[in-house]
Amino acid sequence: MDPIKSLISGSDPLRHDPAATPEAEAALRKVLSGAPMFSDSLPANVLRFEDRKRRRARVAGVLTLAAAAVTVGLLVATNLGQLVSAPAPAGTVVPSPTQATGPVSPGPTSTPPATRTATAAPTPAPAPTAAAWTTFTDATGQATFEHPLGWTVSEAPQTIDGGSYNTVEVKNAAGKTMSTLQLVYDGAGGPMCPDPKPYQTLDSVVVDIPQKAAKLKEFARGPSAFVFRVIQGDKVYGSLALTDGDLAPKPTTCGLYNGILGPDNVPFAHFGDAMWLMADGRDAPLTFNTVAEAKSYMQTQEYQDIKRMLISLALHPAALDVPTPGITR
Repeated sequence: MDPIKSLISGSDPLRHDPAATPEAEAALRKVLSGAPMFSDSLPANVLRFEDRKRRRARVAGVLTLAAAAVTVGLLVATNLGQLVSAPAPAGTVVPSPTQATGPVSPGPTSTPPATRTATAAPTPAPAPTAAAWTTFTDATGQATFEHPLGWTVSEAPQTIDGGSYNTVEVKNAAGKTMSTLQLVYDGAGGPMCPDPKPYQTLDSVVVDIPQKAAKLKEFARGPSAFVFRVIQGDKVYGSLALTDGDLAPKPTTCGLYNGILGPDNVPFAHFGDAMWLMADGRDAPLTFNTVAEAKSYMQTQEYQDIKRMLISLALHPAALDVPTPGITR
């Protein structure tokens, strides 16, 4: 190795030649005794003195900064503890500061079962109690029918020419007349009018009442039935009653008759809200603005009660003993 290079290598703390460091006198003697060498420039691997000073200063500064960084890291770790917490394993419950700490057993994550709130089944509303009904038999013993218990019945039986007559009026709890039953042995003819009106039957139910077959044939009448009929005039007039079917109906009428031919030895029976329903609406028991309104009336409790009462009528031959007229029940 070149003696000068060896000297430089031995003096540089960052570069050390693996050869043994020569003693100063031997190195000087070798330099002086060797052949002189001249060069315009130093080799690339030879540093000048000023460069070595600057390099040593930079190395010292780097070492100082590294030592300071290590010191700061130690202080932060000592005062703050671990800065980044490792994520908790799946299924591990990490207690909050307000919870009591204790051993926690890790396990697989599972969704807790839904909690079902016990809800009492709603108590079903009691079904509306049907109105109590009772059976009425008129004082002559010729007519029997049912009516609501809260309704009142008044009658005026009498005997004329050996026959038993009676007029029975039925009112609801409010005192409104629902129907009238008349047992008679004679009847009046139909009304006359210059302008008949159209009519229609909105409801009809045949009733089980024995009838005078010969009379039905004579008057061209059909079986007895409950009917709800209306006449269309300036208003719509209606009536609920028992009547015998018309075997030759016409599209218009001056008035509708309400009456039935009962069995033998029983008078004519008129049971309903009117004996006649007039085309001009005179004394009409029911008045509506339209036919649709009349049909809506069929859904009311009043209509249903009257219908049931009329259908329940039964007729029997007169008893031998006739009660005292003017009895009110």
